[in-house]
Amino acid sequence: MATDSITPIRTVGATYQTIRMSCVGHAELDDVVVAYVNGIKVGENYISGIFRAGEIIEYPIQYLPFVDLPSEIRFARMRDGVEIATPFTLKTPADAIALVGLGDVRIESLSIEHGVVRGVAVNRVNGLLRPEMFAKINGVVPRGVVVDQHRLLDDGGASFQFHVRLEPQDLTENGLTIDMFVIGKDGPLSSIVYRRADPDDSERRIIQLESRLDQSQQATGYQIQALDNEITARIGLLQDRIDAFIEYSASLLFDRVAATDIQHVAGAPALDAGKQKKMQMFLDLVKSGAKTRGEMSDRPHTTDRQVVPLRSSAFSQGWYDVELDDGDEYRWMASEAIVFNPAPEKKVLEVQISVLGIYGAELPMLNCFFDGTPANVLRERSAAGGPLVLRFQAPKGKSPISCDMLRIESMVSASPAALEGSSDQRLLSIAVSQIAFVYPA
Repeated sequence: MATDSITPIRTVGATYQTIRMSCVGHAELDDVVVAYVNGIKVGENYISGIFRAGEIIEYPIQYLPFVDLPSEIRFARMRDGVEIATPFTLKTPADAIALVGLGDVRIESLSIEHGVVRGVAVNRVNGLLRPEMFAKINGVVPRGVVVDQHRLLDDGGASFQFHVRLEPQDLTENGLTIDMFVIGKDGPLSSIVYRRADPDDSERRIIQLESRLDQSQQATGYQIQALDNEITARIGLLQDRIDAFIEYSASLLFDRVAATDIQHVAGAPALDAGKQKKMQMFLDLVKSGAKTRGEMSDRPHTTDRQVVPLRSSAFSQGWYDVELDDGDEYRWMASEAIVFNPAPEKKVLEVQISVLGIYGAELPMLNCFFDGTPANVLRERSAAGGPLVLRFQAPKGKSPISCDMLRIESMVSASPAALEGSSDQRLLSIAVSQIAFVYPA
């Protein structure tokens, strides 16, 4: 930059966020003028016009960096770097406060370490401000704060660290509060509060935690029971297939034996009564074919249907809060959820669930258990275009069934954050608008 101005303009003073310049003689400007402090850009303004002697030009300055004082603000054209006015000198921090004010002091971090409150603050408007800070302990006792050396920020302004020591008597029976203040600013910049935990609140939280643990243990027990029932059912199915194979093989063998002529052996001893009885029983078994299974008795003509309110506490783990869509309330289910039987003293015929939405699939893929007993899942679509209805029924021979809870497992679930890139981190499967337990009347 040149040291002499090319136009007869002199800086004459400053007001809040403005440096005033006076024309000594005739001046004509049509340029973008940039202001620098020690080579750091602090302003940019387009000035255009013909100025006569004595006219005032006001140049806006809105922030100052952290530099050594005294320092000069220089004004130069952007296109060639030639200075257009005499520099304005900042001699003391008071000059910086008069130009841009106290700035905007913000505390970015505040913590307590080894009995000392430490923090980091920034001032992006007035980097030359050396703030005087104090802390108010428990809202009453003021205490001075030590402010460390400032550091220049890359994007303007300055940052500084500060600390204040705590005393043992500061921690009272009710806790500790620390408010940080800067002289000249109304209200605290930041606060730290330590309070004693409410005994009643702690007891309530412990009770809630114990309740959730009991539910988790109960659900785990039912899961183990469900696995045991599934293994037993598979073993029974395998045994039925083995029995059917034996019956078929025996039938085929005896059919061939019956079609073969056997010569009579003279003098052969006859079978005794016991062997003849066993032979007849075996032949009767072969002729009877597969064992017939007893059919489930007809369902009662009258039933008692009880709807579980969506906001009821019967919705246990695995359910999200109630939501509203076009006047319809519903709850999203996670990958696994539990609904308690509202009338555990009654046996359940079936449970009906109205599904308002499915996430990540076209149709729900669910496993359902009455406590630990697996249930059959039937899907029904309303003829009037209503929600999909799922009916959970106990296996044949076990209905109606006694149970404390209905446990639902979804084989398909997804998170909107993973599929759609949204901020919703929940794991969703089906949206339920109604759950009803059906009992014999």
